[in-house]
Amino acid sequence: MPLRRQYAAQCIFHYLNCRQALCGIHRQHLAFPASAIYPSRSKSDVAIPHSVQRPATGLSNVVKSTSLNSAAALNPPDSTLPPPLSLPQREPNLSRLDLLKFYYRTGKAYLSFYKSGIKAVWANYKLLRQLRTRIPSDRSAEQALRDGHLTRGEYHLIRRTRSDVSRIPLFGIVLLICGEFTPFVVLFLGLNGAVPKTCHVPKQVDGAREKLEARRRESFRQGTIIGNNSTDVGDITKLPKPILAHVGKSLGLYSSLWDKIGVTPTPFLSWRMRKVVERIHADDFALERDGGIEHLSDEESKRAAEDRGLDVLGKPTSEVRAALDHWLDARKQTSIFHLLSTRPSVWPQPQGENLIDKSNV
Repeated sequence: MPLRRQYAAQCIFHYLNCRQALCGIHRQHLAFPASAIYPSRSKSDVAIPHSVQRPATGLSNVVKSTSLNSAAALNPPDSTLPPPLSLPQREPNLSRLDLLKFYYRTGKAYLSFYKSGIKAVWANYKLLRQLRTRIPSDRSAEQALRDGHLTRGEYHLIRRTRSDVSRIPLFGIVLLICGEFTPFVVLFLGLNGAVPKTCHVPKQVDGAREKLEARRRESFRQGTIIGNNSTDVGDITKLPKPILAHVGKSLGLYSSLWDKIGVTPTPFLSWRMRKVVERIHADDFALERDGGIEHLSDEESKRAAEDRGLDVLGKPTSEVRAALDHWLDARKQTSIFHLLSTRPSVWPQPQGENLIDKSNV
Protein backbone atom coordinates (compact mmCIF):
# COMPACT_ATOMS: atom_id res chain seq x y z
CA MET A 1 0.00 0.00 0.00
CA PRO A 2 2.75 2.60 0.72
CA LEU A 3 4.26 2.04 -2.74
CA ARG A 4 0.80 2.29 -4.29
CA ARG A 5 0.15 5.62 -2.62
CA GLN A 6 3.60 6.89 -3.55
CA TYR A 7 3.16 6.16 -7.26
CA ALA A 8 -0.37 7.54 -7.34
CA ALA A 9 0.82 10.70 -5.61
CA GLN A 10 3.55 11.04 -8.23
CA CYS A 11 0.88 10.83 -10.95
CA ILE A 12 -1.06 13.72 -9.44
CA PHE A 13 2.11 15.71 -8.65
CA HIS A 14 3.42 15.44 -12.21
CA TYR A 15 0.02 16.37 -13.60
CA LEU A 16 -0.17 19.49 -11.44
CA ASN A 17 3.33 20.48 -12.53
CA CYS A 18 2.32 20.01 -16.15
CA ARG A 19 -0.76 22.15 -15.67
CA GLN A 20 1.33 24.86 -14.04
CA ALA A 21 3.70 24.81 -17.01
CA LEU A 22 0.76 25.42 -19.34
CA CYS A 23 0.51 28.93 -17.92
CA GLY A 24 3.43 29.92 -20.11
CA ILE A 25 6.59 29.10 -18.18
CA HIS A 26 9.36 28.52 -20.72
CA ARG A 27 13.01 27.69 -20.39
CA GLN A 28 15.89 27.40 -22.82
CA HIS A 29 15.54 24.35 -25.08
CA LEU A 30 17.39 21.26 -23.83
CA ALA A 31 17.74 17.74 -25.15
CA PHE A 32 16.42 14.94 -22.95
CA PRO A 33 17.52 11.57 -24.36
CA ALA A 34 15.32 8.57 -23.73
CA SER A 35 18.25 6.75 -22.10
CA ALA A 36 17.84 9.03 -19.09
CA ILE A 37 14.33 7.65 -18.60
CA TYR A 38 14.78 4.05 -19.71
CA PRO A 39 18.41 3.31 -18.76
CA SER A 40 17.94 -0.40 -19.37
CA ARG A 41 17.68 0.17 -23.12
CA SER A 42 20.82 -0.08 -25.20
CA LYS A 43 22.18 2.95 -26.98
CA SER A 44 21.21 1.47 -30.33
CA ASP A 45 17.55 1.39 -29.23
CA VAL A 46 17.44 5.04 -28.21
CA ALA A 47 16.55 7.71 -30.76
CA ILE A 48 19.25 10.38 -30.88
CA PRO A 49 17.67 13.86 -30.51
CA HIS A 50 17.95 15.83 -33.75
CA SER A 51 19.27 18.89 -31.93
CA VAL A 52 22.32 17.09 -30.52
CA GLN A 53 23.59 15.32 -33.65
CA ARG A 54 27.31 15.89 -34.15
CA PRO A 55 28.64 16.66 -37.63
CA ALA A 56 30.48 13.78 -39.26
CA THR A 57 33.64 13.85 -41.36
CA GLY A 58 34.64 11.61 -44.25
CA LEU A 59 32.41 10.04 -46.92
CA SER A 60 31.37 6.98 -44.90
CA ASN A 61 30.68 9.11 -41.86
CA VAL A 62 28.60 11.51 -43.94
CA VAL A 63 26.42 8.62 -45.13
CA LYS A 64 26.11 7.33 -41.57
CA SER A 65 25.33 10.80 -40.23
CA THR A 66 22.63 11.32 -42.88
CA SER A 67 20.99 8.04 -41.87
CA LEU A 68 21.14 8.94 -38.17
CA ASN A 69 19.76 12.42 -38.80
CA SER A 70 16.89 11.01 -40.86
CA ALA A 71 16.05 8.49 -38.14
CA ALA A 72 16.21 11.17 -35.44
CA ALA A 73 14.02 13.53 -37.46
CA LEU A 74 11.41 10.88 -38.24
CA ASN A 75 11.18 9.01 -34.94
CA PRO A 76 10.11 10.56 -31.62
CA PRO A 77 12.16 9.62 -28.52
CA ASP A 78 11.70 6.14 -27.09
CA SER A 79 10.32 7.83 -23.99
CA THR A 80 7.01 8.25 -25.86
CA LEU A 81 6.71 4.43 -25.90
CA PRO A 82 6.12 2.09 -22.94
CA PRO A 83 9.31 1.10 -21.06
CA PRO A 84 10.49 -2.53 -21.07
CA LEU A 85 8.44 -4.79 -18.80
CA SER A 86 10.32 -7.64 -17.14
CA LEU A 87 8.09 -10.08 -15.25
CA PRO A 88 9.27 -12.99 -13.09
CA GLN A 89 8.79 -16.48 -14.51
CA ARG A 90 6.35 -18.71 -12.66
CA GLU A 91 7.78 -22.12 -11.87
CA PRO A 92 5.56 -25.23 -11.65
CA ASN A 93 4.45 -26.82 -8.38
CA LEU A 94 4.99 -23.78 -6.18
CA SER A 95 4.04 -23.91 -2.53
CA ARG A 96 1.56 -21.36 -1.20
CA LEU A 97 4.35 -19.29 0.29
CA ASP A 98 6.36 -19.33 -2.95
CA LEU A 99 3.20 -18.48 -4.89
CA LEU A 100 2.63 -15.45 -2.69
CA LYS A 101 6.24 -14.40 -3.25
CA PHE A 102 5.76 -14.78 -7.00
CA TYR A 103 2.66 -12.56 -7.00
CA TYR A 104 4.48 -10.02 -4.84
CA ARG A 105 7.41 -9.84 -7.28
CA THR A 106 4.99 -9.58 -10.20
CA GLY A 107 3.10 -6.72 -8.56
CA LYS A 108 6.37 -4.98 -7.76
CA ALA A 109 7.47 -5.32 -11.42
CA TYR A 110 4.21 -3.73 -12.60
CA LEU A 111 4.54 -0.86 -10.13
CA SER A 112 8.12 -0.25 -11.30
CA PHE A 113 6.86 -0.29 -14.91
CA TYR A 114 4.19 2.30 -14.13
CA LYS A 115 6.67 4.46 -12.27
CA SER A 116 8.96 4.52 -15.32
CA GLY A 117 6.00 5.33 -17.55
CA ILE A 118 4.92 8.25 -15.35
CA LYS A 119 8.47 9.61 -15.23
CA ALA A 120 8.53 9.43 -19.02
CA VAL A 121 5.36 11.53 -19.29
CA TRP A 122 6.87 14.22 -17.10
CA ALA A 123 10.19 14.19 -18.98
CA ASN A 124 8.35 14.36 -22.31
CA TYR A 125 6.33 17.30 -21.08
CA LYS A 126 9.49 19.20 -20.24
CA LEU A 127 10.58 18.66 -23.84
CA LEU A 128 7.16 19.68 -25.13
CA ARG A 129 7.31 22.88 -23.12
CA GLN A 130 10.56 23.82 -24.83
CA LEU A 131 9.33 22.87 -28.29
CA ARG A 132 6.37 25.18 -27.90
CA THR A 133 8.71 28.15 -28.04
CA ARG A 134 9.54 27.23 -31.67
CA ILE A 135 5.89 27.20 -32.79
CA PRO A 136 4.53 30.62 -33.87
CA SER A 137 1.55 31.70 -31.82
CA ASP A 138 -0.70 31.81 -34.88
CA ARG A 139 0.23 28.32 -36.13
CA SER A 140 -0.95 24.89 -35.09
CA ALA A 141 1.47 22.02 -34.53
CA GLU A 142 0.51 20.57 -37.94
CA GLN A 143 1.20 23.91 -39.64
CA ALA A 144 4.51 24.26 -37.78
CA LEU A 145 5.45 20.76 -38.97
CA ARG A 146 4.76 21.65 -42.61
CA ASP A 147 6.55 24.99 -42.28
CA GLY A 148 9.73 23.32 -41.00
CA HIS A 149 9.59 24.57 -37.40
CA LEU A 150 9.31 20.95 -36.19
CA THR A 151 10.61 17.58 -37.34
CA ARG A 152 8.21 14.68 -37.58
CA GLY A 153 9.66 13.14 -34.41
CA GLU A 154 9.18 16.38 -32.47
CA TYR A 155 5.62 16.72 -33.75
CA HIS A 156 4.67 13.23 -32.55
CA LEU A 157 6.37 13.90 -29.21
CA ILE A 158 4.05 16.90 -28.77
CA ARG A 159 0.93 15.04 -29.88
CA ARG A 160 1.51 11.96 -27.69
CA THR A 161 2.56 13.92 -24.63
CA ARG A 162 -0.55 16.10 -24.70
CA SER A 163 -2.66 12.96 -24.75
CA ASP A 164 -0.69 11.30 -21.93
CA VAL A 165 -0.79 14.35 -19.66
CA SER A 166 -4.58 14.53 -19.91
CA ARG A 167 -4.85 10.91 -18.70
CA ILE A 168 -2.68 11.20 -15.60
CA PRO A 169 -5.35 12.34 -13.04
CA LEU A 170 -7.76 9.45 -13.68
CA PHE A 171 -4.92 6.96 -13.96
CA GLY A 172 -3.54 8.18 -10.63
CA ILE A 173 -6.89 7.43 -8.97
CA VAL A 174 -7.05 3.95 -10.55
CA LEU A 175 -3.47 3.23 -9.48
CA LEU A 176 -4.18 4.44 -5.93
CA ILE A 177 -7.19 2.13 -5.61
CA CYS A 178 -5.94 -0.94 -7.48
CA GLY A 179 -2.17 -0.79 -7.01
CA GLU A 180 -0.41 -3.83 -8.46
CA PHE A 181 -3.75 -5.12 -9.76
CA THR A 182 -4.10 -2.10 -12.06
CA PRO A 183 -3.21 -3.94 -15.32
CA PHE A 184 -5.81 -6.65 -14.64
CA VAL A 185 -8.48 -4.05 -13.82
CA VAL A 186 -7.63 -2.01 -16.91
CA LEU A 187 -7.79 -5.05 -19.20
CA PHE A 188 -10.98 -6.40 -17.60
CA LEU A 189 -12.88 -3.09 -17.62
CA GLY A 190 -11.43 -1.80 -20.89
CA LEU A 191 -9.96 1.38 -19.40
CA ASN A 192 -7.31 1.93 -22.08
CA GLY A 193 -8.45 5.53 -22.49
CA ALA A 194 -7.60 6.28 -18.86
CA VAL A 195 -4.00 5.03 -19.05
CA PRO A 196 -1.11 7.07 -20.54
CA LYS A 197 0.35 5.33 -23.58
CA THR A 198 3.72 5.14 -21.79
CA CYS A 199 2.04 2.90 -19.19
CA HIS A 200 0.45 0.41 -21.60
CA VAL A 201 1.62 -3.14 -20.92
CA PRO A 202 2.37 -5.32 -23.99
CA LYS A 203 -0.83 -7.35 -23.59
CA GLN A 204 -2.80 -4.11 -23.45
CA VAL A 205 -1.22 -2.84 -26.69
CA ASP A 206 -1.87 -6.11 -28.54
CA GLY A 207 -5.41 -6.33 -27.18
CA ALA A 208 -6.26 -2.82 -28.36
CA ARG A 209 -4.90 -3.61 -31.83
CA GLU A 210 -6.86 -6.87 -32.02
CA LYS A 211 -10.13 -5.12 -31.14
CA LEU A 212 -9.54 -2.29 -33.61
CA GLU A 213 -8.63 -4.62 -36.47
CA ALA A 214 -11.63 -6.88 -35.72
CA ARG A 215 -13.92 -3.85 -35.79
CA ARG A 216 -12.32 -2.72 -39.05
CA ARG A 217 -12.82 -6.14 -40.66
CA GLU A 218 -16.46 -6.16 -39.61
CA SER A 219 -17.01 -2.72 -41.11
CA PHE A 220 -15.41 -3.78 -44.40
CA ARG A 221 -17.55 -6.93 -44.47
CA GLN A 222 -20.58 -4.66 -44.55
CA GLY A 223 -19.39 -3.51 -47.99
CA THR A 224 -18.99 0.23 -47.41
CA ILE A 225 -16.71 1.60 -50.13
CA ILE A 226 -16.27 5.14 -51.37
CA GLY A 227 -15.93 5.66 -55.09
CA ASN A 228 -15.48 9.42 -55.39
CA ASN A 229 -11.78 10.21 -55.75
CA SER A 230 -12.31 13.97 -55.59
CA THR A 231 -13.52 14.14 -51.98
CA ASP A 232 -11.02 16.02 -49.84
CA VAL A 233 -10.66 17.78 -46.47
CA GLY A 234 -13.08 20.59 -47.27
CA ASP A 235 -15.81 18.08 -48.16
CA ILE A 236 -15.96 16.18 -44.87
CA THR A 237 -19.45 17.50 -44.14
CA LYS A 238 -20.59 16.18 -47.55
CA LEU A 239 -19.51 12.62 -46.86
CA PRO A 240 -22.43 10.17 -46.69
CA LYS A 241 -23.16 9.09 -43.15
CA PRO A 242 -22.31 5.40 -43.80
CA ILE A 243 -18.89 6.39 -45.16
CA LEU A 244 -18.26 8.65 -42.18
CA ALA A 245 -19.18 5.85 -39.78
CA HIS A 246 -17.06 3.30 -41.68
CA VAL A 247 -13.90 5.43 -41.57
CA GLY A 248 -14.58 6.25 -37.92
CA LYS A 249 -14.74 2.55 -37.08
CA SER A 250 -11.65 1.75 -39.13
CA LEU A 251 -9.58 4.39 -37.31
CA GLY A 252 -11.21 3.89 -33.90
CA LEU A 253 -12.42 7.49 -33.74
CA TYR A 254 -15.45 6.72 -31.59
CA SER A 255 -16.40 4.10 -29.04
CA SER A 256 -17.86 0.77 -30.10
CA LEU A 257 -20.65 1.37 -27.56
CA TRP A 258 -22.28 3.62 -30.17
CA ASP A 259 -22.47 0.61 -32.51
CA LYS A 260 -24.33 -1.43 -29.92
CA ILE A 261 -27.08 1.19 -29.59
CA GLY A 262 -27.18 1.76 -33.34
CA VAL A 263 -26.28 5.45 -33.27
CA THR A 264 -23.44 7.31 -35.01
CA PRO A 265 -22.26 10.51 -33.23
CA THR A 266 -22.07 12.43 -36.51
CA PRO A 267 -21.17 15.96 -35.26
CA PHE A 268 -18.45 14.65 -32.94
CA LEU A 269 -17.18 12.24 -35.60
CA SER A 270 -17.00 14.96 -38.25
CA TRP A 271 -14.95 17.13 -35.90
CA ARG A 272 -12.55 14.29 -35.09
CA MET A 273 -12.30 13.29 -38.72
CA ARG A 274 -11.26 16.79 -39.73
CA LYS A 275 -8.50 16.77 -37.10
CA VAL A 276 -7.27 13.31 -38.10
CA VAL A 277 -7.21 14.13 -41.82
CA GLU A 278 -5.26 17.32 -41.15
CA ARG A 279 -2.77 15.31 -39.08
CA ILE A 280 -2.36 12.62 -41.76
CA HIS A 281 -1.84 15.24 -44.47
CA ALA A 282 0.95 16.86 -42.46
CA ASP A 283 2.46 13.49 -41.51
CA ASP A 284 2.52 12.30 -45.13
CA PHE A 285 4.45 15.42 -46.11
CA ALA A 286 6.88 15.07 -43.17
CA LEU A 287 7.54 11.38 -43.88
CA GLU A 288 8.88 12.21 -47.32
CA ARG A 289 10.62 15.42 -46.29
CA ASP A 290 12.47 13.99 -43.26
CA GLY A 291 13.92 10.85 -44.82
CA GLY A 292 11.31 8.34 -45.93
CA ILE A 293 9.69 5.17 -44.64
CA GLU A 294 12.94 3.18 -44.56
CA HIS A 295 14.24 5.26 -41.64
CA LEU A 296 11.22 4.63 -39.41
CA SER A 297 11.78 2.26 -36.50
CA ASP A 298 9.76 -0.95 -36.37
CA GLU A 299 7.29 0.35 -33.79
CA GLU A 300 6.93 3.74 -35.46
CA SER A 301 6.19 1.98 -38.76
CA LYS A 302 3.34 0.11 -37.07
CA ARG A 303 1.98 3.27 -35.47
CA ALA A 304 2.10 5.17 -38.75
CA ALA A 305 0.22 2.33 -40.45
CA GLU A 306 -2.39 2.22 -37.67
CA ASP A 307 -2.96 5.96 -38.03
CA ARG A 308 -3.93 5.30 -41.65
CA GLY A 309 -6.26 2.37 -40.98
CA LEU A 310 -3.81 -0.37 -41.99
CA ASP A 311 -3.58 -3.74 -40.23
CA VAL A 312 -0.27 -4.55 -38.53
CA LEU A 313 -0.84 -7.61 -36.31
CA GLY A 314 1.13 -10.64 -37.40
CA LYS A 315 2.80 -8.78 -40.27
CA PRO A 316 6.57 -8.35 -40.67
CA THR A 317 7.97 -4.83 -40.64
CA SER A 318 8.88 -5.09 -44.33
CA GLU A 319 5.23 -5.66 -45.24
CA VAL A 320 4.07 -2.78 -43.05
CA ARG A 321 6.60 -0.43 -44.65
CA ALA A 322 5.57 -1.60 -48.13
CA ALA A 323 1.95 -0.72 -47.28
CA LEU A 324 3.05 2.74 -46.12
CA ASP A 325 5.03 3.26 -49.33
CA HIS A 326 1.92 2.26 -51.30
CA TRP A 327 -0.13 4.75 -49.27
CA LEU A 328 2.26 7.64 -50.00
CA ASP A 329 2.28 6.88 -53.72
CA ALA A 330 -1.50 6.46 -53.90
CA ARG A 331 -1.98 9.75 -52.05
CA LYS A 332 -0.58 11.53 -55.11
CA GLN A 333 -3.29 10.02 -57.29
CA THR A 334 -6.49 9.93 -55.25
CA SER A 335 -8.38 11.31 -52.26
CA ILE A 336 -7.37 10.50 -48.71
CA PHE A 337 -10.96 9.41 -48.01
CA HIS A 338 -10.78 6.88 -50.83
CA LEU A 339 -7.70 5.36 -49.16
CA LEU A 340 -9.16 5.44 -45.66
CA SER A 341 -12.37 3.72 -46.74
CA THR A 342 -10.87 0.98 -48.96
CA ARG A 343 -8.29 -1.78 -48.74
CA PRO A 344 -4.82 -1.41 -50.30
CA SER A 345 -5.74 -4.01 -52.93
CA VAL A 346 -7.97 -1.45 -54.71
CA TRP A 347 -5.66 1.56 -54.34
CA PRO A 348 -4.02 3.09 -57.42
CA GLN A 349 -0.77 1.37 -58.35
CA PRO A 350 2.58 3.24 -58.17
CA GLN A 351 3.14 5.52 -61.17
CA GLY A 352 6.02 7.84 -60.30
CA GLU A 353 8.28 9.46 -57.77
CA ASN A 354 6.69 12.93 -57.53
CA LEU A 355 6.39 14.25 -54.01
CA ILE A 356 3.07 15.27 -52.50
CA ASP A 357 2.20 18.82 -53.46
CA LYS A 358 2.50 20.89 -50.30
CA SER A 359 -0.31 23.17 -51.50
CA ASN A 360 -2.76 20.28 -51.12
CA VAL A 361 -1.64 19.58 -47.56
